[in-house]
Amino acid sequence: MGEPANPQPWWRPPLVDVGLAVAMAAYSLYDVVGNHAWTGPVAVNAVVVTAMTLSLAFRRTVPLAVLVVVGTAIVGLGVAYGSAQAWSSVFPFVVAVYSAAAYSPHLWVVVGAVGTIVVLRDANDPYVHSIGDALFSSTLALLSVMAGVEGRRLQHRSSLLDTRAEDLAREEERLSVEAAANERRRIARELHDIISHGLGVIVLQAGAADQIIETDPDRAREVLRSIRSIGQEAIGELGGLLGLVREGAEPSLEPQPTLSDLPELVERAKSAGMDVELDLDRGDVRLSPALELSAYRIVQEGLTNAQKHAPGARVVARVEVSDNELRVSVQDDGPTTATAAGGRRGLAGMAERVAVFGGQLRAGPGDQTGWSVNAVLPVPR
Repeated sequence: MGEPANPQPWWRPPLVDVGLAVAMAAYSLYDVVGNHAWTGPVAVNAVVVTAMTLSLAFRRTVPLAVLVVVGTAIVGLGVAYGSAQAWSSVFPFVVAVYSAAAYSPHLWVVVGAVGTIVVLRDANDPYVHSIGDALFSSTLALLSVMAGVEGRRLQHRSSLLDTRAEDLAREEERLSVEAAANERRRIARELHDIISHGLGVIVLQAGAADQIIETDPDRAREVLRSIRSIGQEAIGELGGLLGLVREGAEPSLEPQPTLSDLPELVERAKSAGMDVELDLDRGDVRLSPALELSAYRIVQEGLTNAQKHAPGARVVARVEVSDNELRVSVQDDGPTTATAAGGRRGLAGMAERVAVFGGQLRAGPGDQTGWSVNAVLPVPR
């Protein structure tokens, strides 16, 4: 059991204890003057009782010292005048014993001191004639010690709860920081995917428009309209993501891409001049939106990398869903070194997406030529 700690200096007792001590001193002085149970000079009794009761102001800061003061006063009056059995001396004794048992770090010293005080007090009390008479003081002292020990236990439990609450608060703050960091990483991945793919398609289509603007103006205008459409779509997605990091911004209501949006993604890539084939087999398995979004982004990043580093290559994107796993692959037949040389940030983003679901990602040269990206993500049951 942990020992109670006194965080403030002993000479600065709590105001509530000062009030208690003053009230007991006033009552004791009144008792000394008007109660004939007190023996000995009134002036001496008044001085001793006042010092004894006022010491209770320090019952939490120096509890063992207060017990010694109160016990010495009671025993001293008993030795000098034969009795100090008035209630105005019993109350301070109970408070001092309880406080010492509850707040002193030396519990066994307290028990020994209380036992000594009780024995010496009863030995000098002419009204104690039998074991039954002596049991009053000892029982009162024992109950006070037990109450103090229980108070000590409650203090320790309260301290543990406070410590636990602080630990929980720190853990909550750590999780909050970690969640914010994860959200920033997610937004960074989304931004990279949107910007990289959108700008890649725009650049490719702008090049195509430049080549045909004089020979086929109608086709060039069609390509320019496609560039405008892709740019507007990218701006919309960027606006939704950036809204997440603006304080007080309303959350975006636009749905996140899913596997059903892959044909449209491939069509945009084809309109940009890429030779792309999509093989989508999603079966009857229901996937979580997060899993579908990750698969979509992996295909999108794979197409972007192929577009950047293997222009003109044939690209095959395959997505296959089974009861246990989701397989995503993007294979091109372009130069291996070209694709491997770039897209490191994109590959890192794909790896993070796959790792979130406990899956596996392999990116490297294809079986015969080109570059291949293969991801396997487990499907929760």
